[in-house]
Amino acid sequence: MKKICAFIFSILIAQYSFAQWPANYDGVMLQAFYWNSYSDTKWTVLTEQADELSKYFDLIWIPNSSWCSDGKSMGYDPVYWFRSKCSFGEKSDLKTMISTFKEKGVGMIGDVVLNHKNTSSGWVNFVNETWTHKNAEGASVTEQIKWSTADICRNDDGGYTNFMGDSIRRSKGEQYGWECTGANDTGDDFSGFRDLDHTSENVQKNSKIFLEYLMTPQDKGGLGYTGFRLDMVKGYSSYYTKMYNEYAKPQFCVGEFWDGYDAITNWIRGTGFTSAAFDFPLKYKLNEACGGGNWNALNDKGIAGSTEFQRYSVTFIDNHDTYENESRLVGNILAANAFILAMPGTPCIFLKHWQRYPIAIGNMILARKAAGVTNQSSIVEQRSTGNGYILKTQGTNGSILCLCGTPDYDTSGFTCIAVGPNFAYYVSSNITVEGLTPGDDDMEPGQSVTVYVEATSAPRLYAWYGSGMALNGSWPGAAMKETATVGDKTFWKKTFNALPLNIIFSNGNGGDNNKTTDITGLTHDSYFTYDGKHTYTDVTDQYYVPEPAVIPACVKPIEGHLYAYFQGNKDYDTPYIWVWGANDKNYCKNSEWPGDLIEKVGTDGKGHNVYLWDGGELKAGAALPTGVLFSNSSKGDPKTDDFKFNNGGYYNASGFIGVATSDVKSIKVVNNQNANVTYNLSGQRVGRGYRGLVIQNGKKFLAK
Repeated sequence: MKKICAFIFSILIAQYSFAQWPANYDGVMLQAFYWNSYSDTKWTVLTEQADELSKYFDLIWIPNSSWCSDGKSMGYDPVYWFRSKCSFGEKSDLKTMISTFKEKGVGMIGDVVLNHKNTSSGWVNFVNETWTHKNAEGASVTEQIKWSTADICRNDDGGYTNFMGDSIRRSKGEQYGWECTGANDTGDDFSGFRDLDHTSENVQKNSKIFLEYLMTPQDKGGLGYTGFRLDMVKGYSSYYTKMYNEYAKPQFCVGEFWDGYDAITNWIRGTGFTSAAFDFPLKYKLNEACGGGNWNALNDKGIAGSTEFQRYSVTFIDNHDTYENESRLVGNILAANAFILAMPGTPCIFLKHWQRYPIAIGNMILARKAAGVTNQSSIVEQRSTGNGYILKTQGTNGSILCLCGTPDYDTSGFTCIAVGPNFAYYVSSNITVEGLTPGDDDMEPGQSVTVYVEATSAPRLYAWYGSGMALNGSWPGAAMKETATVGDKTFWKKTFNALPLNIIFSNGNGGDNNKTTDITGLTHDSYFTYDGKHTYTDVTDQYYVPEPAVIPACVKPIEGHLYAYFQGNKDYDTPYIWVWGANDKNYCKNSEWPGDLIEKVGTDGKGHNVYLWDGGELKAGAALPTGVLFSNSSKGDPKTDDFKFNNGGYYNASGFIGVATSDVKSIKVVNNQNANVTYNLSGQRVGRGYRGLVIQNGKKFLAK
C-alpha cells in the first residue's frame, strides 16, 4: 500500500513540481521600464531605489539584459545571449542590482527573448558563444553554443529567408535568400528577426544553456535571476516553454500571449502549468470600464476571475507596448490599478503609473498584503450598479473593498486607504496597515481639509469626492465625534486627506428638511454653523487665515501684454492653453483645439515646471478673455476644469493661485480692515487677523 501511495505521490510531484507561479502567492510585481526608458531604468538608477521599491514590490521585471547593439535598444533584437552589457548598463551594474534587491527579498524577472534572434552581420549570421561556470561539484565547466541556418524556421518571414520557399522561382532555377533547413514555425511568424526553430535539438540545447545562465547564482558564474518574462510566446509552441521551464526551474515565469481568454488558458495548459500569463482579457475590460465608462464590462474579470486559472493570471493595466499604441488606458488610471490590487491573480504595476501615483498605489499594495489577499483569494461580492462597480475580495486576515464609478455602498466596517476620481479602496477596519504614507499624490505633503462646525449636538457629516465617491460612509454619513476649541467657540471637526471636498450636514433623522444643501469644492480648512435642520452659515473668513501663496521668481509681470502662467505637474509635462472670451472668441494663436503649446520659463523650487503663455500686446480698451483651461499634449488629455481668466494669473491644475506682481514701492500701515474686503498678494481673500502685505480697494498696504 505504501508503495502505491509513493507511486501516486511521485506522479503528482512530476505533474506539479514545475508549476512556476506559486499557490496563494501574495506578492506584487513592478514592470520597471517603458519604451525608451534608458535614463529612468538604468541598472544603477534602479539600484538606488532598492530601499523604496522593496517596501512594496516582491518581483521586478526588467528589460532584456543581453547585448543587442552599440546603439540604443530595448532588448528585443538580441545578438548575444551571454554578453550582458546593454543599453541599461554594464554587466557589473546588472549583477549589483540583482544582488542588492535579492538581499531585500525582491526577485528580478528577466525579459527573455527565445522566439527570434538578431545577427552580428547579414541576414542569418548568428554569433557563436561560450559560457564558463561552476557545476554543482564546484568544477569549472565551459558551455558552447553554435548556430547554423538549420536553426532558422523554414518559413521565416513568410518564406523570404529561405531560397527554397518560393516554388515558382525554384522551378526557374532562381535562388534568393539562404538554405534554411529547419522545420516550419510552430507558432506565429515574427517578421522582425529570424525565427528560431524550436523543434531543433540544437536550438533546444542552446536555449536551455541560456536560461541556466540567467538562473545560476552569481557565485557560480550566472546572473542570479529569479524568473522570466517570456517575450512573444505565440511564436512557438507552448510545449517548448514547458520543456525549458522544467529544465531551468524558474521560481516565476510569465508569458506574453497577446490574445483572448480561451487562447491564453489553452497556452497555460500547454505549458503544463509551468508558466503564468498576462491577463490581456481583463486589461481590455478595464479599458472599456475605466477608459469608456462602461462599468458593466467588469462583470467579465478575465483570467483572474477564474478559480481554475487565477493562480496563473498576472494582471496589469498597461505595459511598454500597450502604452505606446491604441490599447493604452486613458482616464481613471488609479481606478484601474485599485481594481487589480483588489483582484486575485498577481498584480503587475506599470512604471509610468508608479511614478505618477506612488502614494495611492503604494498604500493600496500595503493594504492588500495586510489583508492577506493572494493570487487565489475568493471574490465574495461582485456586481455592477447603474453608476459603478463593487468588488470585495476575502484575504486570510480580512477583506479588500474596491468601488469603481460612484456606486452607493455601505462602507461601515471598512477603512478608506485611497480615494480619487471614480474609485475608492478600503480594507477591513480590524486590520492595521503599517507604513501608510499620508495624503495623496495630488496634494502637497501634509495637505488636508478639516471641516469645523458649531452645532448644539453632533451632526452627521456626509462627505464625498469628485462625482460622488463617499468618504465618510454612505448617506447620511457618520456622526462627528471629535471637538476643538477655536477662540471662545467649540466646534465639531473631521479631517480628510482628499480635495476638493464636498459635504452635507444633517441631523441623521432622515428627510430633506433635516439636511443642508450641498457644500462643494472645499480645498482648505473650513468653518460653519449648523442649526440642526437645513440651515448652515459659512464663517470660514472669521477663522481661517491662508498661508500666503508663493509666487515663483520666474512669474513676472509683462506690462501691456495678455498673458498667463501655469504650474505643471506629472500629468502636465507638455501643457497647452485654451483661452476664450465673449461670443466664444478664441484668443490662442492656434485656433484649433487644444490651443497653444506654452513655454517653460523656470521652476517653483518644489519640482514643478512653470510655463508662460504670452498672448501678445493687449490694446487699450480691448476686451479681456473670460475663461482659460490647460491640457497636456497635442491630444488635449488630460485637461483641467474651466477657470476664470485673470490677466497675469498663475494657475495650477486645480485653479487660480495668484497673480504676477512687481515689488511694492510704497506701504501704508493699516490697523483696522473691518470696513473693506481684503486680499493677499496672491488674490486670496483673507480674514481680519491676517498680517502682511494686503490689497484693499485695488491698493497695497501692510496690515499689522
